[in-house]
Amino acid sequence: MRSAWLKRGLVLAGYLALVACSDDGTDVTRRGGPIPSPDGGAASSGGSANGDAVKWCDALAVIKAKCQRCHQDPLQNGAPMPLLTYDDTQAPWSSTQAVHDVMLDVVDRGIMPYVALNDPPNSLMPPVVPLTSAEKATLLGWLQQGALPAGGTACP
Repeated sequence: MRSAWLKRGLVLAGYLALVACSDDGTDVTRRGGPIPSPDGGAASSGGSANGDAVKWCDALAVIKAKCQRCHQDPLQNGAPMPLLTYDDTQAPWSSTQAVHDVMLDVVDRGIMPYVALNDPPNSLMPPVVPLTSAEKATLLGWLQQGALPAGGTACP
């Protein structure tokens, strides 16, 4: 019984974390313009360090390494949606947002990967590993440029 309630609590916590709006009231649907930074200025609008678009296959490599442990089919550890394909990232999340909009918010704010699953009573093994700065830059770059299929969606 306790396990069932714990699972429901994890699912609810994951859902609430994913639908949370940014603290400053900025719309998390960020296509088509500069991303407001926490200090009110404009942050980078995405892309790689040399100004090229981040390719979907590069973003997918990060998603495979850090997200698909939970965001798979069947879903694991309270994840609310799969992230297995490009189409999964484009799916509607709500009437005003796509999944990639929510991904941008939770990755940008450091909510995902959800490393709190490493703590008791869950204590996942192997533990959830946070994004490296390079992985976070790749994923945010792709999301900030609009989560477009740059380079095509057929990845090795």
